[in-house]
Amino acid sequence: MELLAYLEAVSDCQTKEALDEVLIDTCNRIGVAALSGYNFPVSAYDDDQRLPIISTWPDSVRAVYRDIMVGDDPLMNAAMALGIPVHFRSLTAKMDLNEKGQTFVAAMFAAGLVDGVITPVISRPGNVACFAAAFEEERNDIRPAELRRIKFLFSEYYFRYRELTDVRVNELSLRERQVMVAIVNAKSNPQIARELGVSEHTVGTYVRRCFEKLDVNNRTQAIVRFLGGGAGSLPSL
Repeated sequence: MELLAYLEAVSDCQTKEALDEVLIDTCNRIGVAALSGYNFPVSAYDDDQRLPIISTWPDSVRAVYRDIMVGDDPLMNAAMALGIPVHFRSLTAKMDLNEKGQTFVAAMFAAGLVDGVITPVISRPGNVACFAAAFEEERNDIRPAELRRIKFLFSEYYFRYRELTDVRVNELSLRERQVMVAIVNAKSNPQIARELGVSEHTVGTYVRRCFEKLDVNNRTQAIVRFLGGGAGSLPSL
């Protein structure tokens, strides 16, 4: 599939299932045997964050990754630090993998996946993910242009994924937006409660709703999502 045709197909998708199908089919056409994507950073202590956005990796590899690597993935961390798509074999040749990393690579090889590409993608501030494409043969001949093509496929997928799944800032109620303004201004729950004339319990409820709608689990992430999501004209508190 030509890149323009891929872009049009992705843009036309109205469900995540349809979007997944487009990405998987297109990647298969260029020799990708398995792929996955995780929101970054992922937490080893948050069950929701341990789930991939998408994954076609064999169950044996996914089980190893879920059990020992999520939240402590040196390959993902290295790719994110570099900020560019990287060739798996070239990356691992330069790294001194710990026991967890070696176990995961061994699980990959046992499943017949011997090479790949790892790349960060960003849809907008606060929306960062890391994707991987695996091959059944070594790709020492992979060119920079091909790395960029793979990143393009994942980036457009992720952008559309966020469009389909994000709850927008403007869906916050007026009171929830007022709470977010207070959080941006570093006010505590007791301070917010006094200024709004409600109980701390009520403020806690508003905060939880904000986190759920913004798809985050802490105040720092909420601030980034709130301000990066087009907060527009902010209500006074």
